[in-house]
Amino acid sequence: MSEVKKCNYNIVPITAEDKQEVIIEFLRKFFFRDEPLILGINMLEDNDSLAKLESYCFNYVDNGLAFKAVSPNGDLMGVVLNNLMYRIDGEKNNEIEGDTKDDTKFNIITTFLDKIEREVDVFKKYPNVDCVMDIKIISVDESFRGQGVCKALIDKTIELAVENECPMVYVECSSYFSAKAAERLGFECIYTLYFRDYLDENGEVIFKTPPPHDSSKVYVLHL
Repeated sequence: MSEVKKCNYNIVPITAEDKQEVIIEFLRKFFFRDEPLILGINMLEDNDSLAKLESYCFNYVDNGLAFKAVSPNGDLMGVVLNNLMYRIDGEKNNEIEGDTKDDTKFNIITTFLDKIEREVDVFKKYPNVDCVMDIKIISVDESFRGQGVCKALIDKTIELAVENECPMVYVECSSYFSAKAAERLGFECIYTLYFRDYLDENGEVIFKTPPPHDSSKVYVLHL
């Protein structure tokens, strides 16, 4: 796969030779502290949840579908973690529900994201699509934002989707800014869930996110 040069950085695959801890530390600094769902439930104070989130990230760091933006002097500028979703896997997952749940704040987030995925039901909505490239996490060093790094990482993900014969790229955006970025890149919004409408059993809003983050949206790009 060829490297994509954009301004003063390259977009390259994350490989087994990369130190995974460096990638996770980057996400701790620039994703964990910015993600509205994490901030909305004060998850940064919950060490057990953070450990589970790091484990979740590890699953996508070394699956051969992740990319990083690197400056000429080797600085890590951005990361995108992806996953391939197949129709057949979704059918299997629907058959096996009822995994043991935990009481960490991380589980509050996964329950929310599972609800979104079920309600979107992308393979039912698009019966001719059997494979989707799912952007799980994208994060850019705040000092390099506004230089096209996010777009370059997504462009590389689109290229990977085409190589894997996936006719669609899918991304869930809990951040107002990531949603706007998706729209600028031509993604279509197919689902919106406002945080004010996602309540606990007492009728209280679960995710008290800082403005301007008011909803979670799902976007798709047809290739």
